[in-house]
Amino acid sequence: MMFRFQPESVPPEWRRHMLHYSDLAYKASVAKRRGAIGLIVVTGPNAEVKQQLIELEMEAKNTSSSIAAISISDDLASRILAVADKDLARLQQQLDKGEPMQGFAIPGVELAADLAILREINQGRNVIARLTADVPSARSPVIIGAHLDHLGRGEISGSLAREDERGKVHHGADDNASGVAALLESAQYLVDMKKAGKLGSKRDILFAAWSGEELGTLGSNHFVDQFSGGDMLHGKVSAYLNMDMIGHLREKLYLQGTGSSDSWSREIERRNVPVGLAIATKDDPYLPTDSTPFYMKGVPVLNAFTGAHEDYSSPRDRADQLNYQGMQKIARLMAGITRSLARSESEPDYIEATRKQSGLSRKHLRAYLGTIPTYGQDEDTKGVKLQGAVKGGPAEEAGIQNGDLLIGLAGVEVETIHDFMHALGGLKPGEETEMIVIREGKRLTLRVVPTSRD
Repeated sequence: MMFRFQPESVPPEWRRHMLHYSDLAYKASVAKRRGAIGLIVVTGPNAEVKQQLIELEMEAKNTSSSIAAISISDDLASRILAVADKDLARLQQQLDKGEPMQGFAIPGVELAADLAILREINQGRNVIARLTADVPSARSPVIIGAHLDHLGRGEISGSLAREDERGKVHHGADDNASGVAALLESAQYLVDMKKAGKLGSKRDILFAAWSGEELGTLGSNHFVDQFSGGDMLHGKVSAYLNMDMIGHLREKLYLQGTGSSDSWSREIERRNVPVGLAIATKDDPYLPTDSTPFYMKGVPVLNAFTGAHEDYSSPRDRADQLNYQGMQKIARLMAGITRSLARSESEPDYIEATRKQSGLSRKHLRAYLGTIPTYGQDEDTKGVKLQGAVKGGPAEEAGIQNGDLLIGLAGVEVETIHDFMHALGGLKPGEETEMIVIREGKRLTLRVVPTSRD
């Protein structure tokens, strides 16, 4: 029997260090290596949570374990522990100090459980179309794509539905019907150009709608593996352009992955002249979307993105929230870059970039602030620019506003999104801490009380 999270009473720097080890998958792995045949997971009365029991979610990106596990209520755990004259709250209070404690047996208690998990095997389908070069060519094609899957009714891990939205359809208008719509618009435009004899392409163009992105870029990974034959794709794909969440254009479009090639700055500047978009670029090519499988195989990549927002990954991501004029401009820009690459005899160069690691992911984070970072912000910005905060969330209650530049959280200096994630790892739900922001040139200190994600 084990507690669900990590010690509640340790200082923030300890929590940041312990975060990885508090992950249930890690705990299960350790228990299995030490001979356990099953786990009983308890939340405990000292942990501030929304639900005592752990919901079963589909997390395709995690490997499975053969160890059996059940989640039980605090009440049931207390009754089991009472047999050994132990108190659940007192045990948790002792363990919350972060100091080692000897385990103990509970004699005379038998526990049985029937675990029946039905593994369903489904088939996803990528949809790929080819627009051939004006003259048959052996040159490597340009690929432009977008993912066509979303979260269903929230069964897939990653849903940010509120309590009153659980089980409702997640429409995915921005993520990623917006990208698919722009993909189709780009395809129609380039086909019309070819029919009019104005395309001038010297290499094929592939249009790809990927399946399984929300489950871990399964569709694009499958294509890359099949197309590469296990080798690098250099010489087989000249470049990959991606559109993921382009429906909420506000001040600027973020073009990510520009560090994958020296060619991007020139292409972006030239093709944006007739479009006139305000653009911010981000060098880092390691992105949580379908461009990364291509980059890992030696292909220069470019991803269009208009930023996170409070409706992201929830039933509120609906068609009436989209900026259609902005989507039209983005489709025009990406189609223009695609056409330029297809008309070129040479391929963009490929740059191998060092991956930046924060060591954390949102699934490891327990504390919730409700901030909406501007992912893809300017490279020279020191701090994390915020697009605002989720309505009713801790950050909004603390006074966070659109345009705030977060430079400090819980005593941690924040210069990058990685610093921000690191600082989040040290927060405890229900424990007040400070956020330091720059607003209109002035330094402000805000008090915020994180809540629990679970």
